[in-house]
Amino acid sequence: MRSRLVILLFAFVSVYVLFNMEMQKKNQFQWDASGYYLYMPAIFIYHDLAHFSFYHEVNEKYMISYGEDTYGLYDTRVGRKNDKYAIGTAVLQLPFFLIAHAFCVATQVAPADGYSMPYQLAGYAGNIFWICMGLLFISVLLRRYFNENITAFTVLCIAFGTNIYCYTIFAPAMSHPYGFFLFAGVLYYTDAFYRKQKAKYMYLIGLLLGLVLIVRPVNIVVAIIPLLWEVYDKQSFITRMQLLGSKLKAISVTMLIIFLVALIQMAYWKYSSGQWIYYSYVGEGFKFTRPHIINGLFSYQKGWFVYTPIAFISMLGLFATWKANRKIVPALSIFFLLMFYIVFCWKGWWYGGSFSARALIEALPVTALPLAYMFQSIYSKGSMLILKISFSVLMSFFIALNLFQSYQYSMGVIHYVLMNKAYYWRSFGKIRVSEEDRKTMMTWDEYLQENIDTEASKKD
Repeated sequence: MRSRLVILLFAFVSVYVLFNMEMQKKNQFQWDASGYYLYMPAIFIYHDLAHFSFYHEVNEKYMISYGEDTYGLYDTRVGRKNDKYAIGTAVLQLPFFLIAHAFCVATQVAPADGYSMPYQLAGYAGNIFWICMGLLFISVLLRRYFNENITAFTVLCIAFGTNIYCYTIFAPAMSHPYGFFLFAGVLYYTDAFYRKQKAKYMYLIGLLLGLVLIVRPVNIVVAIIPLLWEVYDKQSFITRMQLLGSKLKAISVTMLIIFLVALIQMAYWKYSSGQWIYYSYVGEGFKFTRPHIINGLFSYQKGWFVYTPIAFISMLGLFATWKANRKIVPALSIFFLLMFYIVFCWKGWWYGGSFSARALIEALPVTALPLAYMFQSIYSKGSMLILKISFSVLMSFFIALNLFQSYQYSMGVIHYVLMNKAYYWRSFGKIRVSEEDRKTMMTWDEYLQENIDTEASKKD
C-alpha cells in the first residue's frame, strides 16, 4: 500500500503545484507539444486535417508557436500539409479531449476551440493520469520481486527524483510521459507473460508496442524487453525458442495487433502525403556513425546523469541485479545500450529546449528494476548502519535536487539549451541569477558551433 500512497502523493503534488503556478495563464500546447496535440482540434473541431487552415487564427490567440504558422507542418507532393509529429500522443490524449470538448459545447462556458481552459485542464489531467498509470505498473511489477518498503522507495525516487517530474508539471503534453506509461506497461506484461504464459498478456504487449510505434517510432527498441526477458545463456535461449514455437498462433495475433495500431499512423501518412510510409522530419535525422553518448549522459548541457543522477545510481544497480537476478541483466543491458545509442545518434542530440535528457524519460520504468536491486543490496540486514544512513541522505539529496532544478528550469534559471559547466555551478542553488551570472552561460554562437553540424562534417 505504501507504493500506492506514493503515487497518490505524486498526483496530489502535481495538481497542487499546477494550480499554484496559475496554470490558467499558461498554454501547454506550444511548439512540439502543439504538434502532437494538433490532430484532435483538426479532426473534431475544424474538420481540416488536410491544410490546418485554422492554425493562424489559434496561433494568434493562444501563441502555440509564436507566429510560426507552419511550425511542424510541411507541404507534401499531393498538395496537403503533413504534421511531422506522430499521432500516438493524440490517441492517448483523445478521451480527455473529448470530455473537455463535450463540456464546452454543452455549457458554452468557454470557447469550443480546442485551446481554451477546459482543454488545458483536460491536457494536464491526461498527462498526470497516464504517468500515474505508468507508476502503478512499476509498483505492481516491483512487488513481485521486492518487499513493500523497497517498492515504495523506488517509486518515490522515480516519481520525484527524475525528469518525469518536470515533464508532468513544467513541460507537459510532450510524447515522453506517454512513452513512460507504455514502457512501464510493456515491462509489466512481459513479466506477467513469462510467469503465466497466457496469450492475453502477449496481446496486451502487442497493443502497447503498436502504441509505442505511433507515439514515438524509434522507441520500438523496447521490444528488446519481451524478446530477451530472462534469456541469459544458451539453454535459456533454446527454451525461449521452444516456448515461442508453441505460441505461433498467439504471436500471429500479436503481430496483427501491432500492425493494426500502426495502421493509424500509416493511414494518416497515406492521406497527407500519398505514401503509407513517410519520413516526416524534414531536414532532421540520425547520424549513426557519430553518436553523442558521452555528451548525452555526462555533459552540463543536457547530461542525463548530471541532471537526473538517480538514473546513474540505477545503472550502478545493474551490478546488484547481476548478483540477485542475473537472468534479466542481458535484456536490461542490451536495452540500455541500444536506447542510449539510438537516442544520442539523433542529429540534434540535445533535443531542443528541454530539461535533462528528455528522450530517456521513456527508459525510466526499466531503470526501476536495477534501482530496486541496488536498494535491496544497500538496505539488507548485513549492511552497515552508516552505509544505510549515508545512502538514504544521498538519495534524499538527489530527490530534492531534482525538484529544485525542475523549478529552476521552469523559472528560466536553468536555460533550455545554453547550459555549460561554468554557468551550472554559478547558478547552482539559486532561484534568481544576475546578468553577471548569465554572462558565464554558453553563447548562441558557441551553441551553434558545438551542436550544429558544419558543411564539412556533413560530407563525412
